[in-house]
Amino acid sequence: MPDEDVFNLCAARRTLLLGAGAMGIAVLAGCGGGDEPAPGAGGNPAGSSAPAAPATTGGNPFDDSSPGGDAGVQVPANALVAVGEVPVGGGVIVKDTVLVVQPAKGSFKAYDAACPHQGAIVDPPFDGNPIIMCPRHNSKFKVSDGSKVDGPTPGGLKTVKVGVKSGYVVRA
Repeated sequence: MPDEDVFNLCAARRTLLLGAGAMGIAVLAGCGGGDEPAPGAGGNPAGSSAPAAPATTGGNPFDDSSPGGDAGVQVPANALVAVGEVPVGGGVIVKDTVLVVQPAKGSFKAYDAACPHQGAIVDPPFDGNPIIMCPRHNSKFKVSDGSKVDGPTPGGLKTVKVGVKSGYVVRA
Protein backbone atom coordinates (compact mmCIF):
# COMPACT_ATOMS: atom_id res chain seq x y z
CA MET A 1 0.00 0.00 0.00
CA PRO A 2 1.54 3.41 -0.91
CA ASP A 3 2.49 5.74 1.95
CA GLU A 4 -0.10 8.29 0.79
CA ASP A 5 -2.96 5.80 1.31
CA VAL A 6 -1.77 4.89 4.82
CA PHE A 7 -1.40 8.56 5.77
CA ASN A 8 -4.88 9.42 4.47
CA LEU A 9 -6.41 6.49 6.36
CA CYS A 10 -4.71 7.62 9.56
CA ALA A 11 -5.90 11.20 9.09
CA ALA A 12 -9.44 10.03 8.39
CA ARG A 13 -9.40 7.80 11.47
CA ARG A 14 -8.14 10.65 13.66
CA THR A 15 -10.86 12.95 12.33
CA LEU A 16 -13.51 10.31 13.02
CA LEU A 17 -12.29 9.74 16.57
CA LEU A 18 -12.12 13.46 17.34
CA GLY A 19 -15.63 13.94 15.98
CA ALA A 20 -16.94 11.03 18.04
CA GLY A 21 -15.31 12.47 21.16
CA ALA A 22 -16.86 15.88 20.54
CA MET A 23 -20.26 14.28 20.01
CA GLY A 24 -19.92 12.36 23.28
CA ILE A 25 -19.18 15.58 25.16
CA ALA A 26 -22.20 17.26 23.57
CA VAL A 27 -24.45 14.33 24.54
CA LEU A 28 -23.18 14.37 28.12
CA ALA A 29 -23.66 18.12 28.36
CA GLY A 30 -27.28 17.70 27.27
CA CYS A 31 -28.01 15.05 29.93
CA GLY A 32 -28.41 17.51 32.79
CA GLY A 33 -31.84 18.46 34.10
CA GLY A 34 -33.16 21.97 33.64
CA ASP A 35 -33.67 22.51 37.39
CA GLU A 36 -30.03 22.04 38.34
CA PRO A 37 -28.04 25.11 39.38
CA ALA A 38 -25.21 26.18 37.14
CA PRO A 39 -21.74 25.03 38.19
CA GLY A 40 -20.39 27.37 40.86
CA ALA A 41 -23.90 28.62 41.71
CA GLY A 42 -23.85 26.70 44.99
CA GLY A 43 -26.37 24.27 46.42
CA ASN A 44 -27.19 20.77 45.34
CA PRO A 45 -29.78 19.69 42.79
CA ALA A 46 -33.27 18.83 44.07
CA GLY A 47 -32.38 19.96 47.59
CA SER A 48 -30.21 16.93 48.29
CA SER A 49 -27.98 17.19 51.34
CA ALA A 50 -25.43 14.80 49.82
CA PRO A 51 -22.24 16.38 48.48
CA ALA A 52 -22.00 16.70 44.73
CA ALA A 53 -20.04 13.94 42.98
CA PRO A 54 -16.47 14.91 42.10
CA ALA A 55 -15.76 15.73 38.50
CA THR A 56 -13.92 13.08 36.52
CA THR A 57 -11.74 13.46 33.50
CA GLY A 58 -12.41 11.67 30.25
CA GLY A 59 -10.13 9.14 28.66
CA ASN A 60 -9.23 5.62 29.62
CA PRO A 61 -11.41 4.31 32.49
CA PHE A 62 -8.40 2.46 33.89
CA ASP A 63 -6.25 5.58 34.36
CA ASP A 64 -6.63 5.35 38.11
CA SER A 65 -6.68 2.25 40.26
CA SER A 66 -10.32 2.43 41.31
CA PRO A 67 -12.85 0.72 39.06
CA GLY A 68 -15.41 2.98 37.40
CA GLY A 69 -18.91 1.68 38.08
CA ASP A 70 -18.58 -2.08 38.31
CA ALA A 71 -18.39 -2.64 42.05
CA GLY A 72 -17.97 -6.40 41.58
CA VAL A 73 -15.11 -6.15 39.07
CA GLN A 74 -11.63 -6.11 40.56
CA VAL A 75 -9.35 -4.15 38.23
CA PRO A 76 -5.69 -4.94 38.84
CA ALA A 77 -3.76 -1.89 40.08
CA ASN A 78 -1.29 -2.15 37.18
CA ALA A 79 -4.00 -2.57 34.49
CA LEU A 80 -3.47 -0.77 31.23
CA VAL A 81 -6.61 -1.81 29.32
CA ALA A 82 -9.25 -4.56 29.21
CA VAL A 83 -8.25 -7.30 26.76
CA GLY A 84 -11.53 -6.80 24.87
CA GLU A 85 -10.61 -3.18 24.11
CA VAL A 86 -7.56 -4.17 22.05
CA PRO A 87 -8.58 -5.31 18.55
CA VAL A 88 -6.97 -8.43 17.12
CA GLY A 89 -4.56 -7.22 14.43
CA GLY A 90 -4.60 -3.71 15.88
CA GLY A 91 -3.78 -1.65 18.91
CA VAL A 92 -4.79 1.18 21.22
CA ILE A 93 -3.00 4.01 22.99
CA VAL A 94 -3.61 3.89 26.75
CA LYS A 95 -2.75 6.38 29.46
CA ASP A 96 -1.62 8.66 26.60
CA THR A 97 1.81 7.01 26.64
CA VAL A 98 1.57 3.26 25.97
CA LEU A 99 0.69 1.49 22.71
CA VAL A 100 -0.85 -1.94 23.41
CA VAL A 101 -1.15 -4.23 20.36
CA GLN A 102 -2.68 -7.67 19.79
CA PRO A 103 -0.96 -9.03 16.66
CA ALA A 104 -2.67 -12.43 17.09
CA LYS A 105 -5.66 -13.42 19.23
CA GLY A 106 -4.56 -13.60 22.87
CA SER A 107 -1.02 -12.31 22.19
CA PHE A 108 -0.34 -8.84 23.61
CA LYS A 109 2.68 -6.58 23.26
CA ALA A 110 3.23 -3.01 24.39
CA TYR A 111 5.56 -0.17 23.48
CA ASP A 112 6.29 3.35 24.61
CA ALA A 113 3.97 5.28 22.26
CA ALA A 114 6.41 8.19 21.85
CA CYS A 115 8.42 8.06 18.65
CA PRO A 116 12.16 8.13 19.45
CA HIS A 117 12.66 10.77 16.72
CA GLN A 118 10.81 13.74 18.23
CA GLY A 119 8.38 12.29 20.74
CA ALA A 120 5.19 12.32 18.65
CA ILE A 121 2.64 9.69 19.68
CA VAL A 122 2.55 6.92 17.08
CA ASP A 123 -0.66 5.74 15.41
CA PRO A 124 -1.93 2.33 16.52
CA PRO A 125 -1.96 -0.30 13.77
CA PHE A 126 -5.31 -1.62 12.53
CA ASP A 127 -6.73 -4.34 10.28
CA GLY A 128 -3.68 -6.58 10.68
CA ASN A 129 -1.20 -3.99 9.41
CA PRO A 130 2.27 -5.18 10.57
CA ILE A 131 3.56 -1.58 10.68
CA ILE A 132 3.19 1.13 13.34
CA MET A 133 3.41 4.63 11.84
CA CYS A 134 4.55 7.91 13.34
CA PRO A 135 2.29 10.62 11.91
CA ARG A 136 4.83 13.43 12.28
CA HIS A 137 7.64 12.27 9.94
CA ASN A 138 6.42 8.84 8.78
CA SER A 139 8.85 6.71 10.74
CA LYS A 140 7.77 3.06 10.61
CA PHE A 141 8.13 0.31 13.20
CA LYS A 142 7.36 -3.43 13.25
CA VAL A 143 4.33 -4.47 15.32
CA SER A 144 6.11 -7.74 16.15
CA ASP A 145 9.01 -6.18 18.08
CA GLY A 146 8.86 -2.36 17.77
CA SER A 147 12.05 -2.25 15.70
CA LYS A 148 12.69 0.51 13.16
CA VAL A 149 11.66 -0.22 9.58
CA ASP A 150 12.13 3.19 7.95
CA GLY A 151 12.19 6.93 8.58
CA PRO A 152 14.23 9.51 10.45
CA THR A 153 13.88 7.83 13.86
CA PRO A 154 17.23 6.83 15.39
CA GLY A 155 15.85 3.47 16.58
CA GLY A 156 12.85 1.35 17.47
CA LEU A 157 10.10 1.79 20.02
CA LYS A 158 10.93 0.96 23.64
CA THR A 159 9.24 -2.27 24.80
CA VAL A 160 6.90 -2.16 27.79
CA LYS A 161 6.63 -5.57 29.48
CA VAL A 162 3.01 -6.71 29.82
CA GLY A 163 0.98 -9.74 30.75
CA VAL A 164 -2.70 -10.62 31.12
CA LYS A 165 -4.42 -10.78 34.52
CA SER A 166 -8.15 -11.01 35.31
CA GLY A 167 -9.12 -9.98 31.78
CA TYR A 168 -6.79 -6.97 31.62
CA VAL A 169 -3.48 -6.24 29.94
CA VAL A 170 -1.22 -5.29 32.85
CA ARG A 171 2.31 -4.00 33.24
CA ALA A 172 4.54 -6.92 34.13
